[in-house]
Amino acid sequence: MTRTLRHLAYALLPSRGVAARLGFSWRPVVYLAFPFAVLAVFVTWSGWCYPLRPDAIGALGHPFTADARFSGAWGGPTLAGAWFVHAMCAFGMQVICMALIRRVHGRELAEAV
Repeated sequence: MTRTLRHLAYALLPSRGVAARLGFSWRPVVYLAFPFAVLAVFVTWSGWCYPLRPDAIGALGHPFTADARFSGAWGGPTLAGAWFVHAMCAFGMQVICMALIRRVHGRELAEAV
């Protein structure tokens, strides 16, 4: 385990390894990207991977049937509609977070594509 952590730290050092090849710089401002990366991971888990969450098991049996409890919901009366709306909101947040991460690292979004 210690050897793996040492190799990982070596690869992520800004002057050598993977970090240098990817163009990461050693500026304090690059740490501003960390909260946006955490937010992107959280939004991905909450939005796109919602059906894989353990607390969603009960909802997976009826995603396309209307439920009276959700008649006034903004995603519609079905869980599939709510999942779609939440996934699109998460996608928008992911695009914004990734653009901010790219800008903090000093690269344009077009360079990432």
